[in-house]
Amino acid sequence: MPDKPTEKVSFYEILLNSSNLTSTSFGNASKLAPGDLPTDLTFNDENLMAVVAYSVLFVIAASGNLTVFITLFRNRHLKSRVNLFILHLSLADLIVAFIMVPMEIIWHATVAWKGGDLACRILMFFRTFGLYLSSFILVTISLDRYFAILHPLSLNDANKRGKIMLLLSWIFSFVASIPQVNRLRDQFDEVDNNNGEDMYIFSAKQLC
Repeated sequence: MPDKPTEKVSFYEILLNSSNLTSTSFGNASKLAPGDLPTDLTFNDENLMAVVAYSVLFVIAASGNLTVFITLFRNRHLKSRVNLFILHLSLADLIVAFIMVPMEIIWHATVAWKGGDLACRILMFFRTFGLYLSSFILVTISLDRYFAILHPLSLNDANKRGKIMLLLSWIFSFVASIPQVNRLRDQFDEVDNNNGEDMYIFSAKQLC
């Protein structure tokens, strides 16, 4: 069967149907007058609310998890398996608090990505890594509680098993976050339409 022709979508259709694109994703689209841009590409009330909400979340998450992390780190000599799990969980939450949340604040404040290609790749990796790590450690804690009920007397095995599960959580989180380094980018190729005005055709490229 012959391949289906690639469907071309106009620049304005993409703008109106997307809420995740930023003004820097359009390249030559900067030629457009500011009044032609939809509200999704300009700082508006929704962005202001998002900045305020994420700022409040940042203060709460950073202060709470820093307190837990510092307290447990100072008492790491107690050799408690539960404390070790909570220490790693607070570290994962700190990655989310200090990487993901500030990224969202800056993104909503500027409505654009201005950090460059390398910073985009690194931050997108850690943005996803923190979420995966937090989730995997919660699963690890759940499995540890399950085995503690099932085998309450095997303390030595429990300590070894807990460290192995934590190690696997970090490894799985790292592997699962690698695709974020090479995500798709929305690229607009400039063409000339029948009216002699510049139009932009969508094609899939790398995001970072």
